[in-house]
Order: sequence, then C-alpha cells, then structure tokens
Amino acid sequence: MAAQLRAEDVGAVRVLTLDHPERRNALTPGLLESLAQAYRPGRQDGVRVFLLRGAGGRAFCAGYDLESLASVGEGPLPDDLVQEVYAAIEAHPVPTVACVEGAAFGAGFELATACDLRMAASTARFCLPPARLGVVYAPEGLARLVALVGPGQARRLALTACVVEAQEAALLGLVEQVVPDGADAFAAALGLAQSVAAGAPLAISGMKQVLSALARGPLSAGEAARLRGLRRAAFNSEDVKEGRAAFLEKRPPMFKGR
Repeated sequence: MAAQLRAEDVGAVRVLTLDHPERRNALTPGLLESLAQAYRPGRQDGVRVFLLRGAGGRAFCAGYDLESLASVGEGPLPDDLVQEVYAAIEAHPVPTVACVEGAAFGAGFELATACDLRMAASTARFCLPPARLGVVYAPEGLARLVALVGPGQARRLALTACVVEAQEAALLGLVEQVVPDGADAFAAALGLAQSVAAGAPLAISGMKQVLSALARGPLSAGEAARLRGLRRAAFNSEDVKEGRAAFLEKRPPMFKGR
C-alpha cells in the first residue's frame, strides 16, 4: 500500500498520521508533499493545534525511505524537500505536538524536533544514523538538535549514531514528557494538544513566533519591531477582552482568534 498522510479533526486538534507501516512510516517524496500541503498557510480552517503521529504504534517515523534514495550528482539533494517541509512546520502559526511511539530515526528524529512539543511513549527510541550511512546531515537538522540538547550532546548523538531510549531523551530535553508503561501515549498527546488548543489562538501563535525568533539569536531591530507590532495587535484583540471578562466572571474563556 502506498504511503499516505491521514488527517482527522478531534475538536480543534487536527491529527496527522504518517501511514506507511510496512516501512515503519518512513518518509517518501509523496508523503513529504502531503505534509507540505497539510501545512500550507491558510489551510488550518479553525484548527488550533496539529498532532503528528505514526500509524501502527511500532514507529513514529523510521526516517527517509532508503529505497527512494539514489545518487544525486549535481542535482537537488534528497533531503532538500525534507528541510523545506520541516521549515514550514516550524514557521506555521499553528503549533504541532508530536506523539512519538517506537522509532524516531534520521529524518523521523528530526521531524520530532521540528515540532513544538513532543510526548513520548516508553517505547520511543531516537537515533541519528547518517554516520553509519555515509551521509553528511543537513545543517538545519543539526541546528534543531543543538537547540534542544546543546552542542556537546548533539556531537555525541550525531557522531556515534547511538540509540537514545525514552527516559534518556527526556533527561536530554529531546522530549517534554514520557508516558508511563502501559499508558496510552496518543491519549496523553491528545490531552496535551487540547490544553494548547484551549488557549487564545493569537497568543499561542504570537508566542510561538517570539520563541522561534529568540532561538535564532539576538533580535534585529526589524524583527523586534515586527514582534512588537504582533504584541500590539494581540493587546487590541477581541480575545484579550474575552480573556479578561472570563477571568472576572470566573468562567472558561471562549476565544475566537481575533
């Protein structure tokens, strides 16, 4: 069966499932194109959080499908599309939660790092294998790793191709939470996504943009001005009025994202 990306909305959460279980949900060019379509600007349709998972529970994503890998000569590199899609995930105003069950190797490892939050099952395992494949990993991918675990641990993971189990991944900062043995990792990840979706959309999107800008380094004058304008728009939004009213009236807020 051909690899596909399945989408299902659970309230304000859009669940995206990498469905290629016979190849442990490895990425193909077609699957990457489907991800690019899912994250195309303007297609959120009221969705407030994406939840990304792999089908079958045995693997989140085993990486780039090596059967799709060929000699490139002077043409585009095989992971150019990978980096384009992951950059779109990072830049999208709607945040993404990754539910990592089983293997997250290579491009699957990096896909998890491109998400905003990561919930791991106790079965989760992370590995960057390029050193054993003869591949020099993309700078963008290594930058994501450094941002999460620091340069020293990034060197260890990249140069040794070691496998990191779920609990160590949490200690390193690769994941925010590990679900206990026997617990439903998807249910936990969905609960996390729903807690994010309950927030004010303009605030969530704005803080994602601020955090991303800070991760890139000191703010330029132009970037600082852009973020200040974004904050001003949020202060003047209907959601701010609703949040204040809900707080004073001791009721849940009903945010509309405007």
